[in-house]
Amino acid sequence: MGRKPSTKYPDATDIPSQAAPLSDGSTLRHRKPSHQPTDPAPEPWAPRRHNTLVEGIAEEPAPPVPLSWESERTKTPRRPLPFSSPQYEEHVDPEKGHHRLRRIAHFKSDSRDHSPHLHHSRRHPIARKWSTPRKRIVATVACINTGIIGFVVGIYAGMVPRIQFQLADQRHEVIRGNVLLYFGLAITTFLTWPLPLLHGRKPYILGALAIILPLQFPQAVIVSLFRTPKLRFFHLSVVICRFCTGLVLGFANVNCFTVLLDLFGASLQSSRPHQEIVVYNDIRRDGGGMGVWLGIWTWCFIGSIGVGFFCGAAIIGPLNPAWGFYVTIIVISCVIVINVIMPETRRSAHRRTVRLNIDSEEKLLETTIWGEAKLHVTGVSPRNWLQEVWAGLVLNQRMLRQQGFVILAVYVAWIYAMVVLVIILLGALLSRSYRLQPKFVGLGVFSISVGALLAVPLSKASLLSRDRKQGPRTDSMTFDREISWSSHLARRLIFMTLLPLAGAAYTVTSPGVSVHFMAPILFAGTVGFLSNLAIAECMGLVMETFDTSDLQPGVNSRHRLQSLAEDVRRRRTNYSSFPRVAAGVFMMQSLGFVFAACATEGGGSLTRNLGARLSTGVVAIILAILTVLLTLSLWRFRSIRVLPDHSLGTRVNTNEWTEQMQDPEWKPVVVGNPSGKMRRMSLLEMGSQSRWTEIRRLNKLLE
Repeated sequence: MGRKPSTKYPDATDIPSQAAPLSDGSTLRHRKPSHQPTDPAPEPWAPRRHNTLVEGIAEEPAPPVPLSWESERTKTPRRPLPFSSPQYEEHVDPEKGHHRLRRIAHFKSDSRDHSPHLHHSRRHPIARKWSTPRKRIVATVACINTGIIGFVVGIYAGMVPRIQFQLADQRHEVIRGNVLLYFGLAITTFLTWPLPLLHGRKPYILGALAIILPLQFPQAVIVSLFRTPKLRFFHLSVVICRFCTGLVLGFANVNCFTVLLDLFGASLQSSRPHQEIVVYNDIRRDGGGMGVWLGIWTWCFIGSIGVGFFCGAAIIGPLNPAWGFYVTIIVISCVIVINVIMPETRRSAHRRTVRLNIDSEEKLLETTIWGEAKLHVTGVSPRNWLQEVWAGLVLNQRMLRQQGFVILAVYVAWIYAMVVLVIILLGALLSRSYRLQPKFVGLGVFSISVGALLAVPLSKASLLSRDRKQGPRTDSMTFDREISWSSHLARRLIFMTLLPLAGAAYTVTSPGVSVHFMAPILFAGTVGFLSNLAIAECMGLVMETFDTSDLQPGVNSRHRLQSLAEDVRRRRTNYSSFPRVAAGVFMMQSLGFVFAACATEGGGSLTRNLGARLSTGVVAIILAILTVLLTLSLWRFRSIRVLPDHSLGTRVNTNEWTEQMQDPEWKPVVVGNPSGKMRRMSLLEMGSQSRWTEIRRLNKLLE
């Protein structure tokens, strides 16, 4: 018996249309059979080829089979789900563009009575498709995980004076423990960032936080009593525990910023990008953009160090320093509980890449491959986790070959080291010169965190938006050359100009008791404010320059489907991470940890040999030099062709057109609606791994 055509949903051909009676007289809607009338009817409840999906149920005269569904137990008929239900899967043919709704049903047979059961499951979307409240909750936990790393580093630094007194440390070996902590962070951050692409993020986060807990108990036991300086066993134990803590914290660190990339993508496109017209269906906008979360994460990255220093300094005053480690254990335990509840942003289904290829006999072959770093480098899936780590090292090497990126990475790393150095020197200044109690010393250092917190709202572009700018009044004004004062340009100009000046001002106001102690505290907060703004903008530059998610060969976007050959067009991939962006971010973090280790080790020696003012002045001068270099690397000084001459329909029937048409399947890649074939580019954008170099390579403008 055929069903009446739907007038409300004419394109829906797989919606359940038949009703089968149940044992209680109610009805249950079945699906329309997918076989043709000329084909032999399948047996009732016969599974399909893969034995995991039932698409059709035989028509009459097949006897109805009672189903153990919730509708039968509740004595109510089961109604068909609306088309907007998540239990309907939408299939889109990239060649024809036809839409088809299919309900997801899994077949299960009971081994005892061999009676079939159907249960419906919901296919989980990727993290960028989650609801906004769920994204915000998971992003908050990711920022908390970042803050835990800075909190541990800060609380170790805040308790250094009391621990040295407890252990009678005359060789400053406790400070070397903090140095090795930074080196451990740098090693694992540099090496292991591709591993979560294979195994997921929650195992590494929970495992790292769980291993940190037992590393705190030996340190707490050692510093609980006064030790003789002759027994160096206690000193070495503290140093080894801190080095292991740094190694373990690196596994958690590589899953903090990348969680935000999983949730919001790597897009920082403004409403008026440089020499482009906005295309709202651009795949780079998938996820909604990071927005203010970039500023929040940056504060957790550098501001949490001041919070930890304040807690450590407040503890060592009235309490035994062992309480600092106990507080660390309590805080990390709470964070572990929160992470257990949070969902995984890279589920197992999204860590696999399904590739469909057509062989020489025109047979469709399906292969499932894992990992994305090696797939991005060589196009081949890794056989084990060592090959994925090797691919990450190859990406790191490629990023370091770019002069513009090296300048940017060193600039960010130096800012991070300067924040660490200012925290150390300000604490020493307030305790030695002004003779303040430890809790007030920690409160003074806390001003750096407060200043960095004030910069968080500025990471949202609406506060410094260019939409308030009035447009041209006449046609002739549209041809005039002008500088577009975007929100990003305004922020970059602010921190590039004022950050070296703030460092110099802190140097001038930190001679000792001759200046009121609030002066260095105020300028230290200014350094924190500008440092947060600078690091957030530099992270945005990396995402804006090295995001090639819309240029991969398997991305289903308009320009790529028109640019690829027929066999390549059928190759479907599932790139869900940003390997070049991740490699750039973790390269900057690794350099920052190395520079912070040098600042921790050299801060004391520079202060003893050169003095606190002179050492801070040297750091500010080097920062000013790096600022000049960064300005030169961001200046768009050269116009480079990114589109071939015939890409917009020009130069038809010319020699160049004839040469390019030798491959009839090839078409140029045109991203969005460009305003011209030439684009002004900077040294950073001319790097070998930037998106514009990749576009030029796809358009056969590079060999």
